[in-house]
Order: sequence, then structure tokens, then C-alpha cells
Amino acid sequence: MLEMKKPVGYIVTYTGKVFDLLDPKPDTVCIEDIAHALSNICRYTGHTKQFYSVAQHSVLMATTKELPGDPLQKLLHDAAEAYIGDMASPWKRILRVEIPGRAYYHTVKIHEHRIQKVIEKALEVDLTPSAEVKESDIRMFWTEVRDLMSDMSEDFEWGPPKMPPIEKKIIPWQPSLAEGMFLSVYNRLKG
Repeated sequence: MLEMKKPVGYIVTYTGKVFDLLDPKPDTVCIEDIAHALSNICRYTGHTKQFYSVAQHSVLMATTKELPGDPLQKLLHDAAEAYIGDMASPWKRILRVEIPGRAYYHTVKIHEHRIQKVIEKALEVDLTPSAEVKESDIRMFWTEVRDLMSDMSEDFEWGPPKMPPIEKKIIPWQPSLAEGMFLSVYNRLKG
């Protein structure tokens, strides 16, 4: 039988850092790991017509002038996914625990929030989601539906509230381009 040397809550990042998912520390976070991981993670659990990374989604969101919100917050709004993956929102809603006498306890969201707070500290940024960033994310969602997803029945009601997509059509990038663009935009915004 194979013995684990470390508890199962650890991952080793692209740059070789040991990241504790249950007790993350700022010194195990770096922008290179975030950019690399997000550039290799496909949105929508891979159910797009072509590979389309979380990094490209974030770069487009941060650099599209017609979308409201702080560009750095838009770039890093999904940064925790570098460590936990891009879990589909329906799964996040399903994976919850009911606590008697209280509302549902979203276990995935709790861990995601904890990791996002550690990223804030490590990168010295405030990633508290604003209404503008949430609106931008929803508009990107509808743009991605238009450009990257299979046609669905008009009768099927799903997703966030309808909002206008951005004008520009999305053309998916290779992961290496998405990673480079993510780092370039981050460095420009951090100045």
C-alpha cells in the first residue's frame, strides 16, 4: 500500500511551492503560479468548442474598456482557481452542507474565499468583489456563450441574468499566449 508523505491537502505548484489548501500561506503564492495554472485551466469544465482558459477570460475582462470595474480586480477575480480549479457554478451550489437552523453552508466557496484572501495578502491587492466586477463577469459569461458554446434551446432557462455581451468576438488563445498576456497585464496594472 502506498503511504502519503504529506497530508492530502497539499499541492505542488508550477514554481515548486508547496501550497496547503486547508491552511494557505501568503509566501506560497506567486503571480507566476497563478498565471501558469489559469492559462492551463479550461473554462466551463472543458465544454467549449475550443480550449478557452481562465487566464484569457481574466485578461479579456481586465482589458475590455466597455466592461466596468477595476482592471486589477477583474484580472484577479478568479485567482483562487489557480489552486482549486475552475469548478462549475452548478457544482458549487450542489456541494453544500445544510446546518440545522441556518442556511446552506457552501463548503467550496468557504475554501475559495480563504484562498482568495491569502492571494490578496501575498499580492497586496484588494479583491473584494464589487458590483461592477460581478457585472463584467456576467457580461463575459454571455459573450462566452455566444462565441464559445454550442447552441442551446431558447426554451432552456439557465445562467445568470441576461446582460449584453461585449462587442468583440472571442478567439481562443494557446495557453502560452494566455499566460504571457496575463503576466504582462498584471505587471502593467501593478506598475
